[in-house]
Amino acid sequence: MAVKFFVAVTGCAAGIAHTYMAQGALEKAAEELGITAKVETQGTIGTENELTEREIEQADVVIIAADIHVDKSCFVGKKILEVDTNQVLKDAKSLIETASEKAVLFSGKGMKVGKNMEVGSSSNKVVKFLMSGLTDMIPIAIAAGLLLAFANTFAFQPDPNNADLVVWGFSDDAKGMFFSKLFDLGKIGFTLMIPIFAAGVARAIGDKPAVAPAFIAGYMINDAGFLGTETGAGFLGAIIVGFGVGYLVRLLKSIPWPNMLKPVVPILIIPLISAFISFIVIYYLIGQPVALGMNSLYTFINDITKNYAAAPIIYGAILGGMMGVDLGGPINKTAILVSQAIFVDTMAQFGPDGVNAIPQAAACSAIAVAPLGAAFATWLFKKYFTTDERALGSSAFVMGIVGITEGAIPFAAAHPSLIIANTISSAISGAFIAAVGIQFYGGIGSPLGAFIGYTTGPTLAWLWWILIILFSALINAVLYRMTLRKRVIVNG
Repeated sequence: MAVKFFVAVTGCAAGIAHTYMAQGALEKAAEELGITAKVETQGTIGTENELTEREIEQADVVIIAADIHVDKSCFVGKKILEVDTNQVLKDAKSLIETASEKAVLFSGKGMKVGKNMEVGSSSNKVVKFLMSGLTDMIPIAIAAGLLLAFANTFAFQPDPNNADLVVWGFSDDAKGMFFSKLFDLGKIGFTLMIPIFAAGVARAIGDKPAVAPAFIAGYMINDAGFLGTETGAGFLGAIIVGFGVGYLVRLLKSIPWPNMLKPVVPILIIPLISAFISFIVIYYLIGQPVALGMNSLYTFINDITKNYAAAPIIYGAILGGMMGVDLGGPINKTAILVSQAIFVDTMAQFGPDGVNAIPQAAACSAIAVAPLGAAFATWLFKKYFTTDERALGSSAFVMGIVGITEGAIPFAAAHPSLIIANTISSAISGAFIAAVGIQFYGGIGSPLGAFIGYTTGPTLAWLWWILIILFSALINAVLYRMTLRKRVIVNG
């Protein structure tokens, strides 16, 4: 059966670029095929262009192009094709043309699509659940990081014992009090970031009733005072809580509750039982061991960072390279998650003087390398690119300069071999940033991060930040040229 009208939902981990690029690809392909389409987006701003019951009912097929968990309860009884956003960006037209054949009737119990798109597998579910938590966490991480970074610029005062030196600390006047509280506000954001992540993971698994108990449990497992430890359980604890509470809530929802209790089951009974069980498990079983393990891990990371010059370079290259592999996909977001976890957990454990923000600097510096490199390549080596690709180069530059790595996706999708160039150049950026010892407290992952963000480390750290990113982007452009050296462009 040929598709005449379809509805779709798009959503990516960051809720920014991939979400709307997939929407645009589907709408453009539908227009070229003469097909009517309605595409709902689930981005950081929330749900936009929301599908109505009537539109869902009339649709021949439902396409879900998402890297996060999407609630499919409103699509029961419809044929659904579920893919990730990258598959839409690669070939939306073919996807739509074969949607009816590949789609499977959704009964509410999961489904499989094709041989290579098994949505019901545990591995795919784990990634999507984690990405859902990351989507909820990213806005508060950015806001808290910028608040902390901005306040921190006013935290350096002349040393009363030596006028030639400065010390960290806020002054006692009204100005110092204001920025001290702003700094505390940033720390509150980082404190809440972990339970918000746990709640996002749990919500993706158990839906709305899982949010409250997961948030409480996520805070509980990261409260050192509550656990009686030196530090909380960090992101590992949040992941355990997110999955644990999510599946516990799913189990509780499957119980055939009496009709008289059903109105209060999702808002009272399930959250209460889940929170109580979480308390027992965290306080008496897993909280202290996980916290002690994370404490040892971050002490080890800090020790090797200080004592072995090669260690930061190695993990900086790994984190940077991960940023360039899938350009905003799960590997990219895993690098961000790991680097932010180290920053947040070491900030909580050691304070501003002992925080390890080098991994975050390595990962964030690599964000802009691939899109800026793609733009430089189209400007410097025009004959290897079509007219359309040159236009995409300008778009990639704009996205790169504001810290959106997805700007390089059209080039990698058209020429998969360019993924190697993106990975190598991004790894170079991460390695060099780590080698010079730059620490990044938060802001935009691009050259603008030197101004819309906060960097510390060597003298003129902000200038090193800019130069390393631009240098890595130029290497990326050269690698593009070498990769496409045998390509012949006919008629522009």
